[in-house]
Amino acid sequence: MSWKSTKDFDKKLVNKINAAFWPSRAQFKYIGRFLNPAERKIIRASIFLIVLSVVVLGVSFFMANAVAVPAEGGAYSEALVGQPKLVNPLFTAASDVDADLAYLIYSGLFKIEGQKPIPDLAKSYTVSKDGLKYDIALRDDAQWSDGEPFTASDVLYTFEMITDPEVDSPLLPSFAGAGVEQIDDYTVRFTLKEPYAPFLSALAAGILPQHYWSDIQPASLKLARNNLQPIGTGPWQFSKLTKDEIGNIQTYSLSRNENYYGQKPYLKNLVFKFYADQIQALGALKSQEADALAFIPKSAKDKVPGKVYNFYSFKLPQYTALFLNQEQNGALTDNDLREALDLAIDKDALLREALGGAAEPASSPFLPGTTGYNSEIKYPAWSRDEANKKLDKKWKRIQPEQYFKTQYEKALKDRQEEIDRIKNSTSTPDATSTIKLIEEEAASAIREEMQADQPYYRKDKDDNILALVITTADTPEYKEAGEFVARMWRAVGAQTSVRLASSLELTKDILKTRDYQILLYGEIVGSDPDPYPFWHSSQTSYPGLNLALFADRNADKILEEARGKAEPEKRVELYKKFQEILFKEKPAIFLYAPTYELAANKNIRGISLNQISNPPERFADLKNWYVKMKRKWKFGK
Repeated sequence: MSWKSTKDFDKKLVNKINAAFWPSRAQFKYIGRFLNPAERKIIRASIFLIVLSVVVLGVSFFMANAVAVPAEGGAYSEALVGQPKLVNPLFTAASDVDADLAYLIYSGLFKIEGQKPIPDLAKSYTVSKDGLKYDIALRDDAQWSDGEPFTASDVLYTFEMITDPEVDSPLLPSFAGAGVEQIDDYTVRFTLKEPYAPFLSALAAGILPQHYWSDIQPASLKLARNNLQPIGTGPWQFSKLTKDEIGNIQTYSLSRNENYYGQKPYLKNLVFKFYADQIQALGALKSQEADALAFIPKSAKDKVPGKVYNFYSFKLPQYTALFLNQEQNGALTDNDLREALDLAIDKDALLREALGGAAEPASSPFLPGTTGYNSEIKYPAWSRDEANKKLDKKWKRIQPEQYFKTQYEKALKDRQEEIDRIKNSTSTPDATSTIKLIEEEAASAIREEMQADQPYYRKDKDDNILALVITTADTPEYKEAGEFVARMWRAVGAQTSVRLASSLELTKDILKTRDYQILLYGEIVGSDPDPYPFWHSSQTSYPGLNLALFADRNADKILEEARGKAEPEKRVELYKKFQEILFKEKPAIFLYAPTYELAANKNIRGISLNQISNPPERFADLKNWYVKMKRKWKFGK
């Protein structure tokens, strides 16, 4: 049989197997025998294109009908300036670092949202008609991070500690005279001696677990290791900390609190890394050691790599001022001098040149547009001429060389006993050279402190030089602002220097002892505009926050009365009167209200920052931040 006849015979056999239009599985085994190489390639390519099309169509369908949503997991790290010491809501008022950590770990009876208090550990509340009794029903589903139940006894213990003088809590003034009693396991009653309008906002203070703290004596609360290994009811719990070889804390880690009663965060872990100053913290951001850094002045924004980080702007109810400590520098008791120093500062130029426009002008503790702001007060504009006129009343202008001569003679007079002793105990050549060295040292020291931008100096009738020292934090914002103010004051004859201090030195030593003549510093008012903690005479000593040591009976009376007014209109009128007193007495020179930036790695999503009441509230929406994502069908819920 020939090859051709064999091939025909095979075809007949195949056709006999199945004469249908589509080949059977058995017939497919022989398909290769009927295709030439070109046909095989076409078939393979067609199959590949069909499979690829199915995959592409499937992926396209999935992408069109599924949305990307946040997924659980991942971590967030932030650089902080300073060191954690007391991660305890009773003591965080003096430390931003402690306040940040306590905010995440603890929860209060109320929390602040949209500048208003809303229930948190509280489930509901009622207030008596006279405003003296607050009955608060507590939620019964809250647990501490160690699994113990939260009850009214924890609330009772916390406020007993706050009001115990031995504890020395900065929160004491907000609860002075307030009593608390336990009605049942999940109800407490606060009784006030007089109405206090911001009381619900004050109840945002974090609650301590009685079972974890009750064995520690009140006077020893600040010394307990519990302060760095806290147990709370908030969305995050303490995980671990690391220290360097000299004992400084390098990192402080939190993990998600699985016992939290509210919405749990997407993120699983938080890591905070600590640096001595903002320059080092910015360096950590540049090297991507941390995912984020908050409170970046706009002037430093260009130092952060924009390709890696997003920027989020936010404002605080905060003002920055020069607090005048008249006890440290007697010259500041002169009202003309205080007014002249205010007139000498070009605040618009300060905002523009020193702060890069990252602020708004401020003239009082009440910012424009806020509750209680007195728009009827006409604050004088910058005028160097008017400043000089006021200073000329008491302080005579002297030229730099005359200033040098006066200070040189004074320096030698201060060392006259030393000079006389040298003359009497040393041979003539040695005495002459030693005395000459003393004279040269005095001259050099005076020349060194003299500034080239100071056209003249001032002295009073007793030859006392008008000399001022501004103390402030060693951060880019405060340093730039302090140097700018010093230049403006030197331009009207006031010898002015700037003393920079670390954040730790400020909180630990300087603020505690009120060791400053003029303090350039910011105060955050909070969700309620009550200025009592910052300006009442009872708050002049640490831990009070009256940094100007301002004491005025009329002002005290107004602040006390305003605290007891529940009606907003009456409080506003009282606050306006208070601002009139401040304007007249000028215990401080108000400069600006800063705006801030949070730089966060672009991998961190879901961040939303608006107006917040205090720095820790930048974490108010942390539950919605995420780094991981998944896709979810739009339908089929």
